[in-house]
Amino acid sequence: MRQKELYTTLRRDLLAARERIAAAVRPLDAARLNEHPEPKGWSIADVLEHLCITDGFYDEPIAALLKTARPDAGAPNREWKPTFIGNMIARSLERPRPVSAPRLFRPGQSPRNAVAETLLARELAMVKNLDHAESLDWRTLRIATPVLPAWMPRLNLGDAFRIHVVHLGRHAGQIERVAGKL
Repeated sequence: MRQKELYTTLRRDLLAARERIAAAVRPLDAARLNEHPEPKGWSIADVLEHLCITDGFYDEPIAALLKTARPDAGAPNREWKPTFIGNMIARSLERPRPVSAPRLFRPGQSPRNAVAETLLARELAMVKNLDHAESLDWRTLRIATPVLPAWMPRLNLGDAFRIHVVHLGRHAGQIERVAGKL
């Protein structure tokens, strides 16, 4: 797949997942956001907090990478390939079966106030990052992930964007499912 095609797909899917989340959470008050209709499951606020925590680990590294990277006019037309690790993570998130969140990314006992609007604002910032990165070579720019040991290979920027969008889409579905039970 060409990088430009991946960019277009990721941008579309990111905006769609953001809108699904907004439509599901904006009509709900704080009490309903914190309800647990599934005894062992997360509340909507827990899911939103999890997404904010996860984003928080990648915001600065991506911003630093985008700040120092040089534009490459040919990059959008080059073939993009995921790394082995990046593809493995994205594919595991695409499967419908439950996946336990790494301890580092789990929500606390009481989610922060205005977590829904915080997440929605962060996702608009991610769209801007995607747009800014459109002319960069996503295969050569590397980013570490905090859930893997330092000796593991780093993800390429395309992996980071893909994992982010797949993760957001997965949790948009979870939020819709939980909201339907309230």
